[in-house]
Amino acid sequence: RVAGEWMSLAGIFNSHLIMAWITERLGTEAQKRDFLPRFATGELRGGIGLTEPDAGTDLQSIRTTAVRDGDDYVVNGTKTWITNGVYGSCFGVLVKTDPEAQPRHKGMSLFICEKGPGFTVGRKLKKLGYRSIDSAELVFDGYRVPAANLVGGEEGRGFHHAVGGLELGRINVAARGVGLATGALNHAL
Repeated sequence: RVAGEWMSLAGIFNSHLIMAWITERLGTEAQKRDFLPRFATGELRGGIGLTEPDAGTDLQSIRTTAVRDGDDYVVNGTKTWITNGVYGSCFGVLVKTDPEAQPRHKGMSLFICEKGPGFTVGRKLKKLGYRSIDSAELVFDGYRVPAANLVGGEEGRGFHHAVGGLELGRINVAARGVGLATGALNHAL
């Protein structure tokens, strides 16, 4: 129904819900206690940081890394075309924790990352249409994320976590199409 009136809202919800779904289904109990209430109240606006400038849709080609340093990981790299990138505050960020792993997906991990020092918006991306939903470039430069924010608490599972979240996103995209078509039909009638 929402997409029949304003499709962009459904897109904003989609990215937020993917992040919340990943936390609820795949997160540790501590992650659920910490993040889910803040997602539900809107204190945190979620998104998912997968795509990179040179990787496109080939998630296994990402270059953003996270290296363990004590109780934190240090993240370096860039994500692009990230929905909610400008106005969002908390993202599931797919990184390489073992760049040498074979197959490549086994070296990937997903972290719950709140904006802060070392995690900035590089720029808002200009688009021809669908402009009321923000898409941005996210830059990680020495960003420290607590090891406790590793989704599920185990390295090497990030690719599967991300793709599972995208399955939910695909349902939302289909629903947006139906809503938009229904809204257009109603206006035409």
